[in-house]
Amino acid sequence: MDINHNRSYNIGNGNNHLSNHNILHKSSSTLHLQQQDDQDTEIDDDQHAFYSMIKERSQNRTGSIASEHKNYNSFSTSSKLFVQNSSIMKLPPELLLLIFSFLNKRSDLINVALVCKLWADMVIDLIWFRPGIQNVATASEISEVLKMPRDQTYWDYRPFIRRLNLSFIGANATDEFIQQFVGCVNLERITLVNCSKLTHSSIYKLLFGCKRLQSLDLTGVRDITDDIYITLAHNCPRLQGVYAPNSQKITKAAVLELVRCCPMLKRIKFSECSEIDDDTLIELAEHCPNVVELDLHGCNKITDASLKILFAKLEQLREFKISHNNNITDECFDLLPNEPCLDKLRIIDFTSCNLIGDKAVEKFVVKAPRLRNVVLSKCVNITDASLRSLSLLGKCLHYIHLGHCSNITDFGTATLIRNCHRLQYVDFACCSQLTNETLRELSTLPRLRRIGLVKCNNITDEGINALANSRRTFEDTLERVHLSYCIQITLRPIYNLLMACPKLTHLSLTGITAFLRNDITKFCRSPPVEFSDHQRSLFCVFSGRGVENLRCYLISIFDDRGGSLATAILDGQHNAVQRLLMNRPINEADSRSARLMLAARNDGEFRAQLDGSGARPIAFIREPIAGQNMENGRIPAEAIDLFNRLNYFRNLVPQAGQAPHQQNQTSGFPLQTIQQQRQQQDQQQGLAREQQQQQQQQRQLNEADNQQMDQDQDQDDYDEEMDED
Repeated sequence: MDINHNRSYNIGNGNNHLSNHNILHKSSSTLHLQQQDDQDTEIDDDQHAFYSMIKERSQNRTGSIASEHKNYNSFSTSSKLFVQNSSIMKLPPELLLLIFSFLNKRSDLINVALVCKLWADMVIDLIWFRPGIQNVATASEISEVLKMPRDQTYWDYRPFIRRLNLSFIGANATDEFIQQFVGCVNLERITLVNCSKLTHSSIYKLLFGCKRLQSLDLTGVRDITDDIYITLAHNCPRLQGVYAPNSQKITKAAVLELVRCCPMLKRIKFSECSEIDDDTLIELAEHCPNVVELDLHGCNKITDASLKILFAKLEQLREFKISHNNNITDECFDLLPNEPCLDKLRIIDFTSCNLIGDKAVEKFVVKAPRLRNVVLSKCVNITDASLRSLSLLGKCLHYIHLGHCSNITDFGTATLIRNCHRLQYVDFACCSQLTNETLRELSTLPRLRRIGLVKCNNITDEGINALANSRRTFEDTLERVHLSYCIQITLRPIYNLLMACPKLTHLSLTGITAFLRNDITKFCRSPPVEFSDHQRSLFCVFSGRGVENLRCYLISIFDDRGGSLATAILDGQHNAVQRLLMNRPINEADSRSARLMLAARNDGEFRAQLDGSGARPIAFIREPIAGQNMENGRIPAEAIDLFNRLNYFRNLVPQAGQAPHQQNQTSGFPLQTIQQQRQQQDQQQGLAREQQQQQQQQRQLNEADNQQMDQDQDQDDYDEEMDED
């Protein structure tokens, strides 16, 4: 692999020669690491594995680094002098390893490896800890490395690999490719998501000897058979997580063998496995008491008998999901005392369990008072009584899914919303009795991110306006609104909602006649390929840039207060827009300047110049490319004044770590040159980067916590639209 496009990180040749600038062999590989490092978005929730590895290695090293290295006597004179004279080489090996572990980018680790042979030997396992298999090209290069005979490589790379993730290449992963990883005995996590072409024989061969394996994800693998489960049971005693949905070929005996031999199991996904029954769950509760996550979607042989034992014994349970099961009733919690005993349970999902009713909800709210996510969609016996019970969860409840619970009314939703003020995700799809009153209540939730009201036909313009009018702040959090088949809604309220919710990134309006116009549907995303012609004709969903384009278009129709607002909106300057709207009225000077600016923007010659620079023709506010033309008079002075005004309002309310611009005492607006403005923008960007670095860890935690929630919501939205004939 090329490093900085002029150095290669190569595998050593047969005589074990290593040079400082050519450490590995000439196959352009060992890992497309530098190019792929920034693209690796996998969140490793086991960061301590690095430190465990460091501790293990340092415990095996007792003298100086030089004296213990197997090839020290073969080092060049310069390498020996470096080892003997460098101050940093006097550090104990465990400290050097700890220092190197803080280098998160593989490209940095490769640069460390190029310093000397000793450092290369210390960081090579950090580099190969998780190969960055981001695409087919990278996979091919890594495969070529692993195919090489052992006597032609300086290291045996297989023992270094502890994380194997093939989800980025999915269906391109073949049995031949995965065979190259047989012998990776230190594997701790294997992720084969959507690797649909892999067969059971290649998978169980990979698992042989993996005594350290903690997690195996086979989501999307079609050929899951008993031999995989038996191999896990007999070779992986430390196994904590197994995700094997849709395992139709698995027998009951194989599942029992797995749960009996792997007592450390914590996270289990057996969804759509028809052989899972009461006996299996009772054995699981008996042998695996530390289970925290259990997914039994589609396992319709399970009854109340096993669930009673399961809930009584699994005290660590945090997430429980089961669906499409008509054997489960309100009695499934009967063995539990009538007091909090499942206080670690955060997520519960009883989708399409038709016999679950108000009594079951009342029971699990008492026994699990810290529930965060509750899914009761298509539980047709749920009424307002259940909502009153759920309201006791108070601030703990963040996510509620009550789709197709047609018996609930505005009275129940009002009780729920008023008591659970931290709700973020709300889905009342197909709850036909709900009206605008529910929208009024929803508008009071300060952290609301997602609203689902698909097929709530009683929702009208009045409700949408109530939601919009209560959310006029640029701190608004609303991101996704689903209003498909709410057929009474018209254009103007949606315009008001778009103006009130600057963070909105998804808007579903399928089946609403007012939006099935060519001038509006051109901003929609494409319908799924499996949709029928009728479904395609009704499809109207805006996402990402489509929401921005719809907002801009509706502004051109409804806004009559001048072009400054339109210009700011078009450029994505939501903070400036909100301040223009809330902090002062738009005056005649703004309108006149805006018209001149928009005229300049629409000028053909000027537009071509901007397009040629790679900038959008509306980039007056964020980056004043127009400043090149201000000096030669191409932009009117009034437009320059408006540019200063909008920059002023954009910086009026300082961001974290930023100070507002100093205001000129006579004019009320900053009198700065373009160069000064750019300098200030550079400073602000530097501060913003520092702030982003400080918040990066927290963002990763939040994203990991919400990722599955977002995926579930996208699937729910898709299912609702597929239901419409």
